[in-house]
Amino acid sequence: MGILTLAVITGVIAVLSTWVKREALDSGNWTDTSSKLLADPPIREALGAFLVNQLFTGVDVAGQLRSALPPQTQALAGPASAGLRELAGRAAPELLARPRVQDVWRAANRAAHAQLIRILNGGGPALSTNQGEVVLDLHSLVEQLAVTLGVEQQAAAVGNKLEGRLPPNSGRLVIMRSDQLKTAQDIAKLIRNVSIVFTVLSLALFALAIALARDRRRLALRGTGWCFFGVGIGVLLVRRVAGNQILDGLVQAESVKQAAHDAWVIGTSLLHAIALALVIYGLLLVAAAWLAGPSRPALAVRRALAPSLRDHPLRVYGAAAGVYLLVLLWGPTPAFRNLIPILLIAALLVLGIELLRRQAASEFPDARSGEAMQRLRDWIDERRGRHAPEPLAEAAAAGGNGARLSRLERLASLHDSGALTDDEYRAEKGLLLGS
Repeated sequence: MGILTLAVITGVIAVLSTWVKREALDSGNWTDTSSKLLADPPIREALGAFLVNQLFTGVDVAGQLRSALPPQTQALAGPASAGLRELAGRAAPELLARPRVQDVWRAANRAAHAQLIRILNGGGPALSTNQGEVVLDLHSLVEQLAVTLGVEQQAAAVGNKLEGRLPPNSGRLVIMRSDQLKTAQDIAKLIRNVSIVFTVLSLALFALAIALARDRRRLALRGTGWCFFGVGIGVLLVRRVAGNQILDGLVQAESVKQAAHDAWVIGTSLLHAIALALVIYGLLLVAAAWLAGPSRPALAVRRALAPSLRDHPLRVYGAAAGVYLLVLLWGPTPAFRNLIPILLIAALLVLGIELLRRQAASEFPDARSGEAMQRLRDWIDERRGRHAPEPLAEAAAAGGNGARLSRLERLASLHDSGALTDDEYRAEKGLLLGS
């Protein structure tokens, strides 16, 4: 129990650190997540508001309009600027929904993250050439917004003026400054090491708990499955509860709370996938422990599988390999998209089949193909006869001892072949003679 408890603790740490490593330190995941963020309408609204603010803060729009208007109408520059800003607030989300603009957003995020990773890995002159900062450069999006406003107002000249007078630093989001470099590098290195060490340690502790159980290994395997299940459910609950607490503490403005909530859900989608995978793996381990157990349904399943496992092992392994390949093509969990987990799961699958094959061969050496279906048909016939309507029951009774003798002979044959245990034979015989 102590080993399993320690394995659960290290497992939780491994899950969280692996999520941070894959989400924050992998450019592919970062870029995919940023694309999903921009595809979310509330987030587009919030980002659009940022771009509009950058446009109207970086450029004196009222002054530009005043210079473009005749002297007698220059007093209208202020109201026109306010109207143009309102129009920009409506146009910005529509602009961000365009595929070409989303490609620009994706490219900007990929470039910023690649720059960040180079720095965290200790290489690249980015900090010295970007004034000591790693930035997400959205300047081109602000320019496109300015052009869009000019076109929609049928005043291209004004749009061109806005575009040409935009400060070069408009639309820049600072990700990291030079004074944060050492801390960021240390954190990145720590996350990578913790993810690897605690993942290996947690799996090793689970394996050790099963190995030390000896005669109770099936129970240890079942306990490991429930531990996997519990860690997955716990992470899912923490994701939900912590998300609400973090958002309530950091976001005060009601206008952006929905966008922040959506950003949290999208940003932790990989964590959700990892936790859900643990739930699935845990249930599979519990099912494997049940299949190896002493319950009557488990015995029936092993008896039914025994002939194929004993006489046609290549077919069994071939069928398992085919199913596994289909699962790989599906890729339901992150583990099925990485080489080492794929090989590890395949090895565990082969080991499980081999252990099941040996157990079934030892328990049912005389099992024959078709016995399981015959027993099922006999069971169904028995239940039908027991619940037959009264006229049919009377007709069956009128048939004399011939039908009963035939059933007794069938039971004896199944018992002699090993299809029925002594207890099952006596129970069925008693039911038949008592009917």
